[in-house]
Amino acid sequence: MLLAERHQLILEQLNAQGRITSVDLAKLLAVSEDTIRRDLNKLGELKLLRRVHGGALVLQEETPDYFDRLGTPDPSKKRFIQPALAMLEAGQTIVIDSGETCRYLAQNLPANLPLTVVTGCPLIVQDLMQHPQVQVIQLGGRMFKPAMRTVGNGAIEMLKQIRFDLVFMGICAFHIKHGFCVNYFEEAEVLRATIEQADRTVLMGPHDKLDKTMTYQIVPAHKIHHIITDEGLRSDVQASIQERGIELTVVSDD
Repeated sequence: MLLAERHQLILEQLNAQGRITSVDLAKLLAVSEDTIRRDLNKLGELKLLRRVHGGALVLQEETPDYFDRLGTPDPSKKRFIQPALAMLEAGQTIVIDSGETCRYLAQNLPANLPLTVVTGCPLIVQDLMQHPQVQVIQLGGRMFKPAMRTVGNGAIEMLKQIRFDLVFMGICAFHIKHGFCVNYFEEAEVLRATIEQADRTVLMGPHDKLDKTMTYQIVPAHKIHHIITDEGLRSDVQASIQERGIELTVVSDD
């Protein structure tokens, strides 16, 4: 077996199981544990997994707080919003979550499309104040500055009173085994309550946020209906997403 083939199989096993051991891999691939350790070390150096004693874990995604990224916008994220805009219909009640990609979506809502938009992000409220056809509902609660959103019981109780046709969220980290995840407990609580009230949940973001995990699970993978991402997604990750019945839209990097 070629080195590249062995590395691909290791990553496929990790994607399916969430963690792998050197002993099990050596048996599966019929090579020595020393060979597997070298493979895992190399894949760890390439930032494709998280090396631990005796094996490896899914790579833990690390993302700067949204507030810290406000001064360095990334216009390339606009490429994710066109498929999202195509899902919109007049009269829908939608959630546009916090985050740069979501803000681009809010800023590009068609001027003649009547919608009700629910959000906990004050920046998105500000963006929509001049929209002639959008009714804005701002979630109350404590402002959680790292994510620029309201959190806590006040926000959750408001969410429980509303049904959403669509929820749009940026991808923090998504993994078939570990689900949709974030790094903050307070954020996970509010996002989980939001998704529970939604007919469909759509995640938008680059492929390097997929097959990754963070500390707190929001919902299991099967609770997500559609993922909009870009080119470069590994074939095994793409297959595992589609096998769960999750719709996948891959946009061009151009």
